[in-house]
Amino acid sequence: MKTKIAIVTDVSLFYNIFIPLLKKQNENVIVDVCGTIDEIDRKNNFESYNLILIDSGMTNMQCFEAIQHIRILKHITIPIWFFAEIQTEEYTLKCMAMGVSRIIYKPYDPIIISKEMLSKHLIYSFD
Repeated sequence: MKTKIAIVTDVSLFYNIFIPLLKKQNENVIVDVCGTIDEIDRKNNFESYNLILIDSGMTNMQCFEAIQHIRILKHITIPIWFFAEIQTEEYTLKCMAMGVSRIIYKPYDPIIISKEMLSKHLIYSFD
């Protein structure tokens, strides 16, 4: 069974932390990185993913634009985990209202988070 995870970021450090950790835990995991709205649009099979990660530290794309694009324009309903730098109640409420499933505040332990990604989503894996 394969687990598919999409990472939305243009920051190489973000995905270069998670990809090796995920592959080390499960060699069958498929990880795709989207750094622009156009790359998100080219993923016609987003519903086949188990999880989407969105980094709030993107430089060339606004994180809220990415969330809205995925939820509203593409009608994708799979879980979105959002990695946030801002920790205010208003920001959290805005993220949740936009359809974020889980907010992970920076700093975080990428080893623990990567284990959670696979453990919580293996049951939804596709062959």
